[in-house]
Amino acid sequence: MSRALCALLSFLAGAIAAPEIRADDYSPLAACPAGNLLSGRRPVSWQDTRHDLALLTDEAVAPEGAAWDAPPAVLFDTGASIVTWDLGAATTVNALAIQADANDTYTAWGSLDGRDYRVLGHIDPVPNNHGLRLRTIETGGVAVRYLRVGEGVGDGSYSVSEVAAYCQKPVPFPAQMRVVDAPPAKVAKVYWDDIASARWELVLALLGLLFLWWDKWASRAAASEPQEKAPGIADSFVRLVRVKGKVRRAILAVLGLVAFLTYFNFGSFHFPNFIHGWDTFHYYIGSKYSRELSYDRLYECVAVADSEVPALRRRVELRKLTNLRTNVLETTADILAHPERCKQHFTPERWKSFHHDLAYFRTLETARRWDDAQTDHGFNGTPVWNIAGSLLANLAPASKTQIYILNSLDSVYLTAGCVTIAWAFGWRVLAVALLIFATNFPSRFYWTGGAFLRWDWLFWTIASVCLLKREHPFAAGLALAYSTLLRIFPIFLFVAPVLAAAYHVIRYRKLPPTYLRLFAGAALGAALLIPAGMAVVGRASTYQDFVRNTMKHSETALTNNMGLRTVVAYRPSEAGGRMRSEGQIDPWGRWKQARLDSFRRAKPVYFALVAAFLVLLGLAVRHVEPWVALALSATFISFGVELTCYYYSFLIVVALLCVKSERLASRLLLLTAFTQFVAWAPIRGMPTGLDEQYTLMSVATLIVFVATAWEFVSRRRLAPVGAAAFGSDGPAADAIAREEPEQGARSRAHRRRRRR
Repeated sequence: MSRALCALLSFLAGAIAAPEIRADDYSPLAACPAGNLLSGRRPVSWQDTRHDLALLTDEAVAPEGAAWDAPPAVLFDTGASIVTWDLGAATTVNALAIQADANDTYTAWGSLDGRDYRVLGHIDPVPNNHGLRLRTIETGGVAVRYLRVGEGVGDGSYSVSEVAAYCQKPVPFPAQMRVVDAPPAKVAKVYWDDIASARWELVLALLGLLFLWWDKWASRAAASEPQEKAPGIADSFVRLVRVKGKVRRAILAVLGLVAFLTYFNFGSFHFPNFIHGWDTFHYYIGSKYSRELSYDRLYECVAVADSEVPALRRRVELRKLTNLRTNVLETTADILAHPERCKQHFTPERWKSFHHDLAYFRTLETARRWDDAQTDHGFNGTPVWNIAGSLLANLAPASKTQIYILNSLDSVYLTAGCVTIAWAFGWRVLAVALLIFATNFPSRFYWTGGAFLRWDWLFWTIASVCLLKREHPFAAGLALAYSTLLRIFPIFLFVAPVLAAAYHVIRYRKLPPTYLRLFAGAALGAALLIPAGMAVVGRASTYQDFVRNTMKHSETALTNNMGLRTVVAYRPSEAGGRMRSEGQIDPWGRWKQARLDSFRRAKPVYFALVAAFLVLLGLAVRHVEPWVALALSATFISFGVELTCYYYSFLIVVALLCVKSERLASRLLLLTAFTQFVAWAPIRGMPTGLDEQYTLMSVATLIVFVATAWEFVSRRRLAPVGAAAFGSDGPAADAIAREEPEQGARSRAHRRRRRR
């Protein structure tokens, strides 16, 4: 009885089960309806699209060549965007007509059961054409019930405006369709955006430059005023100049305040978002799960977690991501085939938490930007940075409130840095430094503003110079050690102090106490912080992993790198615009390799130039105060290491030297104005590729830094402290001069005694 029942159940199961689909199941059917099979049909499923999907089957097309995002088009946000229709019954499809963005490839599939799809054909790009263009596919006659279109491949901007399917291919083909007007999409006028902000920064740099020149002229005119007032017009002119003294100081204060607000885009931040989602994702997730992810599993584990969300699975299958072990772009096929390689590092509770946090960060970005974020270069925080990063990120699950609080810490750091400069140098120096800081294109708010602990190193670097200026060398050493262990490259600020200390030991057989306390503070800071970083991460190999990760990045060329290395590796024939290849998994692969090869060949030149600048720097710091040596040492960063552009915010440290040189303020503002002009590229023939623009900015920066060091070698060219560059004249200038530390006076007296 039981055998009979089992046999009956097996028979019934086989009778109602979906039949296996074979190749001949897609053969043409006898019935072949006329007309557009998709006319007026609504899709049954879709993914990552914007605009009304009814536009795809309304038998209306845009004029050929209309803008890719014109109103009749549906935007496909990612390479995984698809739309699927149900024809109602298995029907023969002989031809397809699709109007879509001209420079992309789109795929059409067919299925009988809605589960197994076969490719019907591809809509290829239209050479030398742009905008929406109508193209066709002839299938040869295939029976399908479900029709799917999507998965664009091309420039990343995808759209489709019409899809038509035919059993009986119309004559002419493609069939005539109603053409609708397609004016540019109506966008509300925006008077303040990222481009307007950049142009304003150029104007502000020029205004600051004009002010400094005018202030210098006016101060000299006031200084040359005759003892007895001249009658007539001359007397009136002198009175006018005298009145302008207080006015000039007020103008400088206003310019400094405007510069501070300019950096934050007057509260518009990222137009309008305050949170930099892309950057915060890397540093928040990377630090919170540093024990599980180390430095090389971030994108791999994100792909595995995303693939466990049904709606995201296909997107992950099509995703390209950076292999953080090699910094090479790859597909996700191997990762999805072996998810256990990631998940074995997580407990079930931590994996659940990881899923929750990723779900929040996906809300901060469009689908396309979320996928693109996986092609960056991972989490690169140092173990010491991770002390604060990991502890703060693990306080609570990711949420809007938590992220806003954490990302506001950088604004606190910047404000504290401004207060510290005012404390050590006065408000005039602060105003000039802010003008330089806010108008430098490479370090705009765009890059790391509104992110998670990205300005901590800058505050501690500023603090080290300010503390040394106020004669607190031990605390300055602690601050500089922390800054160095946060981002490594601030270690180059020790170069000039070491050279100055060596000069004093060789010349006077004695290490100055200020330098001794500076180095002692740095040694103590390193001794305390390095073990703490290892304890927080909880992995003995954390520093080995970090060094390995850093070395890998040093061998990865980026289009926004800056420095001497960037300059010597540049070849006009190897510019990114010439070598980028969209057909490759990594479009920039050839360019990256060419840059690395060019640098290897140019290494002798590079090291010769580094050595030459070290000699110049050593000559410059022989007779300067320790704080000057520390600030001047920041110029060596551009020679010693290749950095991404946003780290050039260290220019604010160099700007503190303006208190020693009235020329330096003008020189630095000329530099920042130049960087804005290069990025704008308003003149035909100027470079527009990022790699070429940042190379040109690097050249200008190196020239300014060499001129700055040379000015301290030729000390006769230095203007006296309290120069007109800070809006002071007469008694006010004398007051600023008296702010110089007694240590400087003592060192000058010591040098005079030695000469006697």
